[in-house]
Parts: sequence; C-alpha cells; structure tokens
Amino acid sequence: VLAAHRHAARALLRAGLNRHAKRKLPLARLVRLRLRLFREERNLETLDARLVARLGLRGRVAARLARAGNRAYFSYPVQRLHLFADARPTLRQLHRQGVRIYVLTAGLLRIQRAKVRVLGLDCSPYISGVFFTGLLQGRGKRRYLKRALGRGPDPRRVLVVGDRADSEIRAARELGMWAVRRLGGEFADYAPHHRLERPHFSLRRLSQLFRLPFQFGARG
Repeated sequence: VLAAHRHAARALLRAGLNRHAKRKLPLARLVRLRLRLFREERNLETLDARLVARLGLRGRVAARLARAGNRAYFSYPVQRLHLFADARPTLRQLHRQGVRIYVLTAGLLRIQRAKVRVLGLDCSPYISGVFFTGLLQGRGKRRYLKRALGRGPDPRRVLVVGDRADSEIRAARELGMWAVRRLGGEFADYAPHHRLERPHFSLRRLSQLFRLPFQFGARG
C-alpha cells in the first residue's frame, strides 16, 4: 500500500502539482502529507481531491490533478507485491500444528482480489479461507470475525494478527479474541486512541509469534 501511495505522489508531481500549488513539496513530503490525510479520513476515492485542496488548489486544475493521483494509485501494478520473508514459513508451521488460518482484507475489491491472487493466498495449502470486506474497514472485519465465532470456537482460542490498531486489532478485542499487532509499514506510526485499540502483544516479524505464550494447534 505504501508503494501505491508513493506511485500516486509521483504521478501528481509529473502532472504538474508543484507548478500550481502554493507550497512546493518534494516527493517524500508529499507522500507523508498523503498518508496523513488518509489517516484522517480513510476514503481513497476522495484522498487526492482532499490533498490538492489542502495545497490550495481549486477548479479544473485541482480536478485534473486529483484524477491523475487517483488513477495512479488504483493502477499500481500489484505484480510487484511479495510476502514478508518469514510469512510463508510461519504459515507452514502453523498449518502443520493444526491451526486454521484465515485472511481478512479490506479495500477496493478488484484490487484486493488481485493482490491475493498475485501473492498466491487464494491457492495456498496453508490458508483455510480469504474474506474480502470491501471498504468497510474495521466494521467489515468485525463482521467476519463474528461470523467465524458463530461456527463454534471459543474467542480465546482465536488469535488475530494485523497492523491496524483501529481496525482488526480493535475488532478482535471487542469480540474477546487475542490481538497481536505487527509493527511496520503504512500504519507503523499510528498511536491507539482507545483502550481496545491496544493489542495484547506486538511484534515486528511474523515468526515471533512462536515466542508468545500460546500453544498453537487444533486443541491449543
């Protein structure tokens, strides 16, 4: 996701943002501003319009630049995506220990489906299922987690791992599940605003799951 934001920022600069804006921003600062606006309001469809407005642009020029940024973000080639280095070995080990693994992903459906396909998660022998929540953020993830509970497992036997404190971490805690936050990436600097956004544990690498005080397995 961070790479797609950078790709969109480059497109804005190529389209002439700095020729028209009241403030001239280098790429790094433009990316930071874009991410800050996204965190303020997680609406990707309006993000570029809000960005150019923040820089004092209005009218046709603003609309043209916003379209350029929006198109670039949503056309970022997902073929460049890859799993974290320790992701596949971690999934393999959990699977061997009898853990059922589900993937929940939020975002524009066609892009999320493409990402899952490129990463091979749709055909991985270690993944029991993939759920697409659309652009519902935490609300959609909570709904799917609640649906999983309806199948019988005790919530204290469910471990949710994610990087968004205000989304999957909070949804897990609201449902009484264990929550582990992976620190890094686009949401690394997000500070919890509510006690339920605080995870039970934090880690930087997925393989560190096995250092936590859990017994993994079908009966764990």
